[in-house]
Amino acid sequence: MTTTKKHQPSVRETDKNVLVLRLELNQKDVKRLRSQLSSYRCEPTTYSLFERIESLRNGLDNLSKTNSEIIRSLKEKKKKVDYYVERAKYQFSEFNNLHSSIEDYIQRAIEGERYQDHIPT
Repeated sequence: MTTTKKHQPSVRETDKNVLVLRLELNQKDVKRLRSQLSSYRCEPTTYSLFERIESLRNGLDNLSKTNSEIIRSLKEKKKKVDYYVERAKYQFSEFNNLHSSIEDYIQRAIEGERYQDHIPT
């Protein structure tokens, strides 16, 4: 009777897989936020809101691009996982900041919409 050994992934391999999974989930959230900003309810009604939405869209685009680069590099095993852990932490922090800013923008856009509804013509 012969026994075969199952290949058990190393701790580093598991860390890499978890990091890739988290970044891919983050990437889906970035796309969801991007589409949320494209909603008619988020259309800017003032110049300052226009500037703000453009800044947020650019931030999401940059975040998405960097996430994709990290995911691709991890899958291609270009460098050690440790190198990407810090970059990923930074990405998650940036995502949280952008998410908060987008929520603030949406609130301001909705309030501006309500304000526009009450302006006498």
